[in-house]
Amino acid sequence: MKTTCTAVLIALLAVVGAAQEPASVRRRAVRTGPAQPGVRPCETDICSTTQPHTCVEIANAETAWRTCVSNQGRRGLVLGPTDLRRTPAGEWMRILREASVADIFVPYHNLILRLYDNESLNAESMREVTPADAGPSGNVLTLSGQDIPQVVAETNDRGIAWLCKDGNNISRRGQELVLWAVQDAANYDYIIEYRLRDDGGIGFRLGSTGYNNPFIPPLSTTAAHMHDVLWRIDVDLNGSGGDTAVQFTHVETANRSLDTHDVEEPFNGGREGVAQWNPETFYTVGVVDESLNAHGNPIGYAMQISSTGLARHYGEAGLLRRKEKFTQSDFAVTRFKQSERDAFFDSDQVLYLQPDQYLLGEGLAGMGVADAESVEDTDVVLWHRSSAHHDPHDEDHAPGDEPALMTGITNVHWQGLSLEPHNLFDFNPLGGPGRAQCE
Repeated sequence: MKTTCTAVLIALLAVVGAAQEPASVRRRAVRTGPAQPGVRPCETDICSTTQPHTCVEIANAETAWRTCVSNQGRRGLVLGPTDLRRTPAGEWMRILREASVADIFVPYHNLILRLYDNESLNAESMREVTPADAGPSGNVLTLSGQDIPQVVAETNDRGIAWLCKDGNNISRRGQELVLWAVQDAANYDYIIEYRLRDDGGIGFRLGSTGYNNPFIPPLSTTAAHMHDVLWRIDVDLNGSGGDTAVQFTHVETANRSLDTHDVEEPFNGGREGVAQWNPETFYTVGVVDESLNAHGNPIGYAMQISSTGLARHYGEAGLLRRKEKFTQSDFAVTRFKQSERDAFFDSDQVLYLQPDQYLLGEGLAGMGVADAESVEDTDVVLWHRSSAHHDPHDEDHAPGDEPALMTGITNVHWQGLSLEPHNLFDFNPLGGPGRAQCE
């Protein structure tokens, strides 16, 4: 059943600028893009949770988004359900059921600290946000049943979306709705952020800030460590059924022959499983639906990851209680099952499961990828593990700190991924002209 947001504090953003002229009549001038869109409460509330939540939507020049955001306890800020309108007069299409940070794993290099931060988090871990946090292009949102705002909604210019300098001088700037919240985990604050772009893409980012570990000073304040984030993205593309997980690879041979080609094929032979990232093949995973676009291609999304390196951790080799096997892979795909989802979310804080259990099925027969169910023509969940390496440096000092002690607030370390449209549209969704209009 749909629920009603009972306490939404949201202001309409002013629409600035004039309506955009079609590309065909913009000659020898810069096309600056549509007027800044405004975020507003959903006309139809699509939220499906009893946890604190709100539903917001935004209409861009060519596309529109509506989404639920909620505080789901130790999972923090959760995005979804999320719908996309691909044309101004088109129908809403379901894209996601929900997406969130599944876990944050923080292993230290030279200390016996292997922290699963979500283990200690709860609904109160999501902190208050202020207008100063939101900045000039944002508003703060108060979720249902809450007394303080916990979410920021920003509408941002995201830079050039496309341009053409061959003859005619035309360009288009893109827009995005950014929804973010802060989850406090002891000495670190995590910024959980989702970006809904006007080209149909969705960004997932986590920023780590705060101060270095103060509990074993001074060594812990200068110890290098990782912030590994496991993302869970429940894709319901055009509805919960009919989706197939796929993997994309680029094959290039040394002899520059015609054997160089790209491959799109079922993920892991069509079964649940894990995979390692190979940057040499541009390897990635995605989802395609049974629905076809106007060119006869299945509509879909593909992951685009943002990584400065691959983190691997070896708890099993170190005879640790938690084996850290989930860190040996970068992607995973599972088939959605309500029982697995409910055990994973554990909103009532009854039991904490760690990734080796709920994703790999270690000690929990049939959980996650362990039962190797089909991920073809079904309801698919994508997983990705991103990493940020923090080797403390002098910029982590506060004024007056001694050389061996770092008590300063660190600048944000970002990591994440995006879902990029793959045949989701029949043509450039942001009005990109044909070659004849550029010449």
